[in-house]
Amino acid sequence: MHIQITSERFEAIVDAYGADPQRWPQDERAAALLFMQQHPEVARRVLAEARTLDSWLSSADEVEPSVALQWEVLARMMPAGVAARPAPVVARPRRRRWLAGGIGLAAACAAGIIFGVNIGLMTLSEARAEAVLASASLAEVDNW
Repeated sequence: MHIQITSERFEAIVDAYGADPQRWPQDERAAALLFMQQHPEVARRVLAEARTLDSWLSSADEVEPSVALQWEVLARMMPAGVAARPAPVVARPRRRRWLAGGIGLAAACAAGIIFGVNIGLMTLSEARAEAVLASASLAEVDNW
């Protein structure tokens, strides 16, 4: 099967993949190279623009996106109404989050201990009260 490449498709391939034919889609590469031979003036112009952009992109430093940018991108990808709160701007250092989590965990444990002791004391005092009431009713029955 022979693929025909138009000038629009050739420009789209070069725009998307750059001036290096090794990066072009394998199934269209031969047809694009044939287009270059048949239309050298179009190919020279398109490839010259692509080489300029390729050299500019290859000379640029790779930059990691900031946390704020990552959250912004995620927020824009969410459907409307799903994100109720705005995205955080700056992430807190891990040490502080751990410390805050540790304090919260300690407070939850302390509350659980206090609650458990109170329940235990209430149960113990209720048991004692029931024992006293039971003894009192037995004493009343004996006195009749």
